[in-house]
Amino acid sequence: MASFVDNCTATGSRCPRVFLAHEPSLAGNAIFLVLFAALVPVAFGLGLKYRSPFFATAITTGLALEAVGYIGRVLLHSDTADRNFFVLFLVGTVLGPTFVCVAVFLVMPRIVAIYGDNFRSWRPIWYRFLFYVVTTVVVMLELAGGIIAVMRDGTDDINTGIRLLVAGLAIQLVALVAFVGHAMLFAIAVRTRHHILDTKFVRIYSKRPYKAFIAAFSLATLLLIIRTAYRIIAIAEGFNSSIAQSETLMFALDGLTVLLAVLLLLVWFPGRILGPSSPRPAPRRKSKIQHSAKIPRSIQLIPYELPSTQSSPSFDKSKSKIKYPAMAHPANRSQQREASLQRNLVDSDTLW
Repeated sequence: MASFVDNCTATGSRCPRVFLAHEPSLAGNAIFLVLFAALVPVAFGLGLKYRSPFFATAITTGLALEAVGYIGRVLLHSDTADRNFFVLFLVGTVLGPTFVCVAVFLVMPRIVAIYGDNFRSWRPIWYRFLFYVVTTVVVMLELAGGIIAVMRDGTDDINTGIRLLVAGLAIQLVALVAFVGHAMLFAIAVRTRHHILDTKFVRIYSKRPYKAFIAAFSLATLLLIIRTAYRIIAIAEGFNSSIAQSETLMFALDGLTVLLAVLLLLVWFPGRILGPSSPRPAPRRKSKIQHSAKIPRSIQLIPYELPSTQSSPSFDKSKSKIKYPAMAHPANRSQQREASLQRNLVDSDTLW
């Protein structure tokens, strides 16, 4: 590749921009591509099984973007100067871990809810600001910076794109560090005031799987911090720097760290340990009238005034205003049966 650039420069012709000084490993990038792509349906299926749609959506989006990024690296094996392939690689591998960080941010409020809100070290409005606003800004900066840095040839445009990329990654790193700091304060509060823990969820946080989940969750967050710090250094020094051109560092500090972080979150899936984030709605109770015995249509209810009880000393049969239903002819047995059922429907002595 270097000889091609030297010959191109010596002839005075306009040389294409070369993004990689070496051909990416086809086997290594293909392995990461297959692994990330294979985990997409796994994350989606776990989200459906444990009713965690938001967490599963964030993880699935991150995995899909990582797969797109490694598709770009596989394509760069045949043409290291193709802009479109490099955009796929850069944007995919930069945005993918950002959505994995979003999934991590979504888990912490559920952990806090298990112990109780009195242990949290932040107000919910500030946490939502960290999650919604900061994540949106990071995605916009990373996307705009990646496109500008690759699709423009001017030195100023390239530097502007790199600055936007570094700014987005730096904000993401600060958000992760702040997240870890608040998580440590929360852990200290739980440790020092464990005597006032909410016993409603004691069956969850006292079990061994939950403790393993906390360890896996912490390690996944640490891996994402390492990856973000590496990517800031690699991009800040330029695409032609030795760090950015090293495929070994790319595999170890970017692809592998993100893959391990996602595997930890999927093996100890939060929905399986903490319970579903979107519980099923309570079934609608059927009216008792629907379960009661149905009155035959053939029975015609005849309204009448309820009499006072006969056992009352003030009862006067001659002054009673009771309107008894007119009896049918004795020869008509069916009408007599209906009238008998009508009288059994309301028993004045029982009601009073």
